[in-house]
Amino acid sequence: MPQLDQKLAAFDLRTAGGTVTRLDALAANGPLVLAMIETDVSPDPRMAMLRELGRGASENGARLVVVSPGDCAAGRQLDAAGIATWATDAGDAFAGLGLTERKRGRTRRRPGVFMVDRQLVLRFAFVAQVADQWIPASFVLSRLARLGAAEATKLPDYQPPDSVVEAEMDALVRAVGSKLGLTSTELTELTTASRFRDLGMTTVPDEIITKDGPLNDDEWSVIKRHPERSAEMLGASPVFETVREVVRASHEHMDGSGYPRGIAGDAIPTGARVLLAVESYLAMTQERPYREMLGMRDAISEMQAYAGRIYDAGVVAALVEVVAETGAERHTIAA
Repeated sequence: MPQLDQKLAAFDLRTAGGTVTRLDALAANGPLVLAMIETDVSPDPRMAMLRELGRGASENGARLVVVSPGDCAAGRQLDAAGIATWATDAGDAFAGLGLTERKRGRTRRRPGVFMVDRQLVLRFAFVAQVADQWIPASFVLSRLARLGAAEATKLPDYQPPDSVVEAEMDALVRAVGSKLGLTSTELTELTTASRFRDLGMTTVPDEIITKDGPLNDDEWSVIKRHPERSAEMLGASPVFETVREVVRASHEHMDGSGYPRGIAGDAIPTGARVLLAVESYLAMTQERPYREMLGMRDAISEMQAYAGRIYDAGVVAALVEVVAETGAERHTIAA
């Protein structure tokens, strides 16, 4: 899996007109959304998503580039309609993003969706784990807006304000999940849910998100609807069934005092209990305008005090082990 917030090596692409160009040349005028397609399928279920993605990217100051290892009818159609730039991987773009693997002497390519800023820093990556697994365009576009990729064209040293925290979140939920004995598939679903958990926040008005101080009851009622919105925005694909349930329950409490449904105990998916604990820990150890930042030990103590009521006691215990192993107040855990 390509590493987020790391610079990519430029690679060659051959455009529909036959011209060989480099990735950095394509990104020179703004951020890119790369849709890597392995093969054509007919009928093609990806076309509606790619059309929406291309139009939305343009509105966000970005452009969609559809890349395939050979000729691609879908790419050509989108290129002809002015929705996307289609290119073949003249320089093996799949390998450039770390998406090829050798199995039984054959090279296997993996499709996916990637977001690259003007400096060729990879800001978002989704690699399909199964055939024809495609995420909703709304998720990619919300990430494009939230990461401020359009602004990256103006600020050479631009760094998304939440990129470090998101990297910690991804790594920490995987580490805690591993301590709990989750399978490889469950860990993949958990980390996917971690990235999708706040998708519904894109529907919350900016004046609430940026408010300097505690929220009032009406503002909280808007916030409390975002887990349901996040789950809905993931679409109806059965591939995301478990992820949707984890996202939807990621703010539920063990005693039933959470939201949006007020479920409790074993009714809360294990992945959702992990997300709540990890996100709470990271939030406590970050500065907020309305409260002081807690140190690692104080944050852990507070979580232990609420174990069994808000947090799953087993998850808190696993989190304590992982944090202790890192030995740092603000840690970066290898995924």
